[in-house]
Amino acid sequence: MITFDKIQLFSLAFSVGIFAFIFGLVQRRRVKEEYSILWFCMSLFFIYLSIDKHAIDRFGDLFGVAYKPSILMLFTTAFSFLVLIHISIVITRLTDQNNELIQELGLRNLDEDATTGQRAELLVIIPAYNEASSIAAVIADLRSLAMPLDILVVNDGSRDRTSVVARAEGVRVIDLPKNLGIGGAVQTGFKYADRHDYAMAVQFDGDGQHIAAEIPKLLAVMREQQANVTIGSRFMGWTEGYRSTFMRRFGIHLFDAVNSILIGQRVTDNTSGFRAYDSRAIHFLARHYPVDYPEPEAVILLGKNEFRLAEASIRMRERQAGTSSISAMNGIYYMVKVLLAIVMTAMRKPIDDGE
Repeated sequence: MITFDKIQLFSLAFSVGIFAFIFGLVQRRRVKEEYSILWFCMSLFFIYLSIDKHAIDRFGDLFGVAYKPSILMLFTTAFSFLVLIHISIVITRLTDQNNELIQELGLRNLDEDATTGQRAELLVIIPAYNEASSIAAVIADLRSLAMPLDILVVNDGSRDRTSVVARAEGVRVIDLPKNLGIGGAVQTGFKYADRHDYAMAVQFDGDGQHIAAEIPKLLAVMREQQANVTIGSRFMGWTEGYRSTFMRRFGIHLFDAVNSILIGQRVTDNTSGFRAYDSRAIHFLARHYPVDYPEPEAVILLGKNEFRLAEASIRMRERQAGTSSISAMNGIYYMVKVLLAIVMTAMRKPIDDGE
């Protein structure tokens, strides 16, 4: 006959209670079955430990642990880590689904409102967040070019009149209902370009830093070197104009060195958001563009998947309005996150064209 002491009874009651609680949540569809597996396993395991008072001793002997109660702490810690990892996976999946939904809402609203007409081969994608004071001048600068192009402003959940000002200029505007960050906004532009069969796209900032007259240089280098992507570089030789702060230049040179090691290609200005893309790169990045501080990671992603990269020496202005998303406070996070992301990207297998 099995006898129980007080601690066993308490442990058994607690474990059975956890099992019943999770079972009830799943039964009422408050928790999906796939998310409940770890909790069921944990509660059943602790029910077993509660019933068999010698189980901890056997596990202790198995693992060579002299102080047997520490086995319980080990199992509890391991389970906690598994739960946290599982939560991270779920959050990542939900975040990706949420971002995709927000992008699709913006694209659908534009497709319903936009007038159909003859399209140019080149689309200029302007991600914009609270750029009401500069967006009109940016659009005017682009229109000063003697070349056919379409302009798409991706309003990334701005709180000011960015969308109103851009619409008043008569360009296409996608209004994202929530701020996704630069990566999500640019990817939305790629999705639009891909679905409307643009031959080329140029990523162009909405804060006035980029100079429209430099676009022909990007396209010329793309043609001459038969590149899929051309990156506008402030550090390729000597150029006039804005060249960023010392700390940013240090980070850029660090990423350049990492690029050379990981993919065997040098990119002197891999944080530059002034880039030109051909149709193959557009199609690929519409599905696989990084979302958080994407420019350096995208370089690795493209190089890893055998896209030909080139650079063109260009000028830039200082930011005309607004504030940068990278401040002194989050600069360390930016460096660590980007380095981790590009190393992980380089270690992954190339993405199949069918994905």
